[in-house]
Amino acid sequence: MGNGLIKCDLTLDCYFTYGTAARIITRPVLPRREGQPVYMRGEVGIRDDGQLRPIVAHNTTHIDMPLHFFDGALDLHAVLNNPAYRINLPMLARVLDLSAWPDPGVFYERDGVRYCETVTADMLPPLEELRQYDALVLLTGFGAVMRRGAEAFHPDAAGFYHLPHVSVEVAQRVAEAGLSLLAIDCTTVERQTQGHPLRMTSDIHPILLGRQPPVFILEGVAGDRLAAQAGFVPHEGMLEVIPRRTNARGADAAHARVFLSFYRGPDSAQRLRHLIETVTPEFLYG
Repeated sequence: MGNGLIKCDLTLDCYFTYGTAARIITRPVLPRREGQPVYMRGEVGIRDDGQLRPIVAHNTTHIDMPLHFFDGALDLHAVLNNPAYRINLPMLARVLDLSAWPDPGVFYERDGVRYCETVTADMLPPLEELRQYDALVLLTGFGAVMRRGAEAFHPDAAGFYHLPHVSVEVAQRVAEAGLSLLAIDCTTVERQTQGHPLRMTSDIHPILLGRQPPVFILEGVAGDRLAAQAGFVPHEGMLEVIPRRTNARGADAAHARVFLSFYRGPDSAQRLRHLIETVTPEFLYG
């Protein structure tokens, strides 16, 4: 196999829900029939009582805006295409594969998938190393669970879903490193604190989204695709996040397409940095 550029799509191809969220299915919304040649397929959210409900970005691969946690803060419209925010440009990303972390106390297993449930600061690179990057991608192994959809995803007897989450110390180090984005292969970075009724912390988002400039949060990354597509998980890569641009004004989050590109071989880091330099607008247009 050659050492050319490998580009992987890390966008989740399903909706993943838990707790009180609606069940989301993909189905024909305009079926083809005699005299009606047009066919349309779409996503539909269904409540427990069978009624339809709106589908939100947070149920699949999405990027959070500061407005998600702060009234009057930046929405998607204010962020898109603004060169002041690195997320609108290709980013050099450090990729951490935590699915094989040696401490068994941080793992959980369901349906044959073992993943890192708690991401702690000791798993992160030193601060000076993180400062060399624009983004940090945390791969816990939970992507394989999300890919199966939410139909069989149930809590334990106490009401806990055992979703991967990051500690406050992780968020603080990411913020201190000056990164532009934190990504995770789960639909949230927050920790569940209660089962009945469902409660989550609200510790991580304010630390990251409340900074100036913000550390944007990318959730629902399909991290299990890397090894499947490339045969290995790279140490770093060029991360591209492409948010949906419709209804941007007032949007607290956006569905996003996510791509990670990288090379094979010992010169990958040097080639990645050259690639990112050549595809940024400053290089292309002066």
